[in-house]
Amino acid sequence: MEYNIKPPSWATGGPMDFEYRSYKMLSELESLRTRLESGELFSVLLELDNILDYLYAYDADRLHASGDLSNYTLTGIDWDNFNLEFSDEVELNRDSVMDRLCDEAIDKFENLHEQLREEWRFIENGITASWVPTKPYMAADGFVFIKTPDNMLHTYYFHKPNKYTTVDWKSFKLEKLQTQKYTDEIYFKHVDELIEAKSDKIIIKVTCKSTTRLEDNAIAVIQQVVYTMLRKGFSF
Repeated sequence: MEYNIKPPSWATGGPMDFEYRSYKMLSELESLRTRLESGELFSVLLELDNILDYLYAYDADRLHASGDLSNYTLTGIDWDNFNLEFSDEVELNRDSVMDRLCDEAIDKFENLHEQLREEWRFIENGITASWVPTKPYMAADGFVFIKTPDNMLHTYYFHKPNKYTTVDWKSFKLEKLQTQKYTDEIYFKHVDELIEAKSDKIIIKVTCKSTTRLEDNAIAVIQQVVYTMLRKGFSF
C-alpha cells in the first residue's frame, strides 16, 4: 500500500536555520498542547499522529542513509496496535537542519502524545457501552444513544461499516442527530419506536461518566469503542 508522508509546515518551511526551525517546532508543540488541554482531543490526535508518522519515517530514512538501518524505511505507525509499518519505496526530502532537530522533535511530540493517551484512558475508563436489547445477527446501519454526566441524551447515527470503506476507527463516523434532556421515558421511547418499527438498525447505548466535553473530545473515544464492538461482533 502506498503511504503518503505529509511533512508538517515547520519541518520544511522558512530559512535553513536551526534556531528558526526549532522555534517553529516548539510553537506548533505548544499550540497542540493548548488545544488538547482545552478539549480538542480528536483533532489534535489526528495532527499529532501525522507529525509522528513523518518524524519516525524521517528518522528511519536518516538511519538508513547512514547505514544503521538497512533495506526498509519506516512509513507509518499503527497507533491502534502500536506497530511500526515499513516500506522500501518511500523517499523523503532531508536537510541538515531536520537531521539535527529530528531526535528532539520525536521526544517532545512523543511526550505530548503520552499526555493525550492519558486523557484518552481517563475518558475510556468512564465509558460503558452495550447492545440494545441484544447484539443483532447481521451488521447494519445503527443508532448510538449517549448519556453524559450533565444528564443529556445525545443521539448519533452510523452507516454500516465494511472493510472497503471503513479501514480503521478514524474512518468510522458517528453523525450527530440531536441532543435533549435525558429521562428514562425519552430514552426508552426512542428505543421502543425502533423496535416496534421492526427496524434492522443496530442500537447501542453508551454511558459517559467522565465530566468532559463530548464534541471533538470524548466522542473520539466513543467512536473507537463502538467501532471495536462492531468489528468484534461482525468481523468486517
